[in-house]
Amino acid sequence: MKARDIMSGGTECVSAGDTLETAARRLAKEGVGSMPICGEDDRLKGMLTDRDIVVRAIARGKDVARTLVSELAEGEPVTIGADDSVRETLATMERAQVRRLPVIDGHRLVGIISAADIARHLPPRKSGKLLREISKPRRRGTGAQAARVALVAVPLVAGGYLLGKRRSAVAGAIRQSTVVNVPVSSAYDQWTQFEEFPTFMSGVEQVQQLDDRRLHWKGKVAGKVRDWDATITEQVPDQRIAWQATSGKRNDGIVRFEPLGNDATRVEVEMAFEPEGVAELVGSAIGLPERRVKGDLERFRELIEKRGGQPSGAWRGSVGNSGS
Repeated sequence: MKARDIMSGGTECVSAGDTLETAARRLAKEGVGSMPICGEDDRLKGMLTDRDIVVRAIARGKDVARTLVSELAEGEPVTIGADDSVRETLATMERAQVRRLPVIDGHRLVGIISAADIARHLPPRKSGKLLREISKPRRRGTGAQAARVALVAVPLVAGGYLLGKRRSAVAGAIRQSTVVNVPVSSAYDQWTQFEEFPTFMSGVEQVQQLDDRRLHWKGKVAGKVRDWDATITEQVPDQRIAWQATSGKRNDGIVRFEPLGNDATRVEVEMAFEPEGVAELVGSAIGLPERRVKGDLERFRELIEKRGGQPSGAWRGSVGNSGS
């Protein structure tokens, strides 16, 4: 099996000549956390992430309406050839600790391989090993330390016009939905497999289910690795799952499942959270959390649909007032 056999095609680029404001809107529209950077010759110049915009631009006082994407396209992008083996693909992702790997044919970008693609096409043992490797903390160099210092020192006005435009986003309210073409029982059953969340949730590195109600999470928030605990406060099969954080900052919400006939389901996520620090405040201001949740839902849709509506597991118990 080759890289081209498991990649997601139809990948779009941001132009090296685009402003960061334009690029941020593209990320939000596509519901992704990163996007390839292409030059006028259609060659891959690098990868742009939402964290790049926050940490390397806004946190350093740059005007995203004037700063070009090309200014962040530094170094040689990590890629894989379309005809390279899946084994080499896994080794490259583990070595570079990346969740999204551009696939090139010659010098032309032909697709992206994500952790979700790996989970869909390879056995759980291999995809689980990949997730563990790419989730290991990286050693920070002087550049990362400088970025951290800049992030701490920058005043909120660094993202002034963005914060002014979207103050309501800073409140931390998110509501996103998608329609999956599977029966409601299939969509619900797959969602109950909490430990598989890292295969489609951006920034989530590990979820450990401690018992029927308690979960321990590990993920990256604004570039920082954090652990927190959450409790399922209500769970009604084929209808809803609600949760509330029991440690760290406020993070609670509910996911609802609405049948749309026999073979389609609307999945809606509603969340409330409390941003912490400049990076999270600015990220919230430019709509990064909403975009991430939207992207997570789309990857969940792809995951369950490509499995033919067959969930990897199920838990049909109830929690809260509706159950025992």
